[in-house]
Amino acid sequence: MPPSIFNFLLPLTLLGHAHLMGIADVSFQRIEQTTGFDILNSSLRITKFNRTSAVLNGTIDILVDLDNDFTFQIKSAYSRLGNNQFNEYPYKIAEQAMCWALNDTFSEHQELFEGTTNFPQVGRDGLCPFPAGHYWFKHFIFKPETMPQMIPEGYWRLTFLIVEKGGRTASLLMYMRISKESYW
Repeated sequence: MPPSIFNFLLPLTLLGHAHLMGIADVSFQRIEQTTGFDILNSSLRITKFNRTSAVLNGTIDILVDLDNDFTFQIKSAYSRLGNNQFNEYPYKIAEQAMCWALNDTFSEHQELFEGTTNFPQVGRDGLCPFPAGHYWFKHFIFKPETMPQMIPEGYWRLTFLIVEKGGRTASLLMYMRISKESYW
């Protein structure tokens, strides 16, 4: 084979395999609130959409303004076999003051929520506190291309924690399955 054809075909082959190595499917399994019913009240649930996608629907009533008296973090845990024996994983969003989390972390990713929630948008001037109110999610689908490629496939649990300086804690647990193969 002439070198010029080989040099052309090799990158095309690698590009095809790079797509196969990426995350093909992120499927929500369930979401539940375990603590903090005096801070927020969640009626979020996972439903099927078009028989092919699991989407997040429901409401969250935030009962207090979330200012710098609160911190926010996300922890992840991984179950390779899917048998609910989770091991803490180093992928996380570290604990940060709520205003910092809103104006830095959330503002960088708020386009993920466009059209699927009525969360307030963070403008150039920032947003603090996150106002108490009634917020909804409608047909929110997590886009697999936003996830790092090195995340292993399996069953995952994300723990969303909001902690007040006085010790009150609100936690939401979200379970999802990550697969390198698409079933649809």
